[in-house]
Amino acid sequence: QFVEDYEPTKADSYRKKVVLDGEEVQIDILDTAGQEDYAAIRDNYFRSGEGFLLVFSITEHESFTATAEFREQILRVKAEEDKIPLLVVGNKSDLEERRQVPVEEARSKAEEWGVQYVETSAKTRANVDKV
Repeated sequence: QFVEDYEPTKADSYRKKVVLDGEEVQIDILDTAGQEDYAAIRDNYFRSGEGFLLVFSITEHESFTATAEFREQILRVKAEEDKIPLLVVGNKSDLEERRQVPVEEARSKAEEWGVQYVETSAKTRANVDKV
């Protein structure tokens, strides 16, 4: 459910069961809104995580830049693992008129990292189920 009055200054977590490749899996989502205060919590999630979505707002270039830092943290925490499933997600695609991150820039970064890029809108649910 879309939350219109989102408060980006606090950490929140969500849990959802989905069917992936015919198997029911649980998805744990940690939203720290990029706050450094939650670095220890993030590291714990990174340790136990088996796949990661690097989500940024297409309307805030700073959030896109932060995906590189999160990726580095994930790679550091998961250093022993060969292939870590990652997906770069540009959210708020419904706010095209406020876009600060060009599609080409995001797609290029994802290609550099060897992962896919997809744009979503939590508000309109565009591509949400795809992710």
